[in-house]
Amino acid sequence: MSGFADSYLGQLRAALGQVPLLSVGARVLIEDGQGRFLILRRADNGLWGVPGGGMEVGESLLDTARREALEETNAGLRDLFAFGLSSDPVVEHYVYPNGDPVQSISLLTHADHDGGPLRATDGEATEFRFAAPGDIDPATFTPPEFPIFDHWARFRETGAFQVV
Repeated sequence: MSGFADSYLGQLRAALGQVPLLSVGARVLIEDGQGRFLILRRADNGLWGVPGGGMEVGESLLDTARREALEETNAGLRDLFAFGLSSDPVVEHYVYPNGDPVQSISLLTHADHDGGPLRATDGEATEFRFAAPGDIDPATFTPPEFPIFDHWARFRETGAFQVV
């Protein structure tokens, strides 16, 4: 993908302007084997988040998760699987720093990190680190993304696919 303007959502924005849009995508919890997850600092707002983004025409949601993880972090993934779906309009409503409002419908996925090097490849992240959920201040996290840690914990406890 060469940039936001060329993406499916970017093309919709160009045609429709700043009306609220539904954005279908995926988020990826990438675990390091020590119970810590890869988080990234977003270039657009300076907040932390998890890898993820919008689905493109012609790809599956799991393909979206793989592509976004690679584009944003260069992370290689092992054993990627879906554990939930988040679409709560209260939680999933977000206004980007440029004023674009969206309501996301996000497949929640988990994968193990393959141990390879991390680096920003698309300019969306400025730094990376692995962190345990209890060590993350929610006030420093992109709001719609922070609940993924609770959804993962509930999935681990119950084994039930999380629909929230």
